Amino acid sequence: MKKTLLFPLFLFFCIISFAQSTRYHFAEEFYFVKEISVSNYKGKQFRYEIAVRSNPTDSFSKIRVHGIASGKGKEDFIKSNFAIESRIEQEWTIYTIAGQVQDEAYKLLFYSSVNGNGDYYFDDVNFYIEEQPGKWKQLEVFNPSFEIRKPDIFAGYYVSKRRSDGLNVHLSNQIYKTGNLSLNVKTSGNIPVSGIVQKVINKVPETSEDLSFHREFVEIAPDLMLFRTKKESPEKGPLLSKSQTK
Repeated sequence: MKKTLLFPLFLFFCIISFAQSTRYHFAEEFYFVKEISVSNYKGKQFRYEIAVRSNPTDSFSKIRVHGIASGKGKEDFIKSNFAIESRIEQEWTIYTIAGQVQDEAYKLLFYSSVNGNGDYYFDDVNFYIEEQPGKWKQLEVFNPSFEIRKPDIFAGYYVSKRRSDGLNVHLSNQIYKTGNLSLNVKTSGNIPVSGIVQKVINKVPETSEDLSFHREFVEIAPDLMLFRTKKESPEKGPLLSKSQTK
């Protein structure tokens, strides 16, 4: 059973040094979103972490992470200015999204995507709240290490529904950081976008009208060759589906 959510492809409220110094040359070939309820933590500082192991096939290809707060409604997005940091642990890069839970926020949405070509592994999702100054508490996150196979491998995550011939997503029991599995995303056949398309994928929306524009842009993107594989799935409808959780 699937639960669907209308969700804009471009959640571009990215941040400071990471976002402003990084330019993306590809459209998102694959992305997934972790939703965490924060209605009981308004005004608190938070930290979200995800481990990534990247093997891009060219210098333009990379992964992308960022977060956005949301109110009660499905698309009640709140302008968010969360910081993004990274550190290296052996062969893994740990991306951290940090900020303060806004008073109007009921949930936080954390977005991870693959932009371009390569072999990428995602694992070890963690979420922390600062209960008191200097005192952090780790909150339980459902399926943090992609160990659950049923109802499917994306249990507890919103996942992009677009599929192309150059995309292969599965669980890996060969490379992982914690547990026994990681989410492995392999992409090939994509070429960099240019001109107005690149301007759009790097634009930071400032208003709800901007978000609406991006949502409409996604619908016409295949006609603009936004996804550069030979054959694109004709599937229409919500951009994300969420697997049934607990």
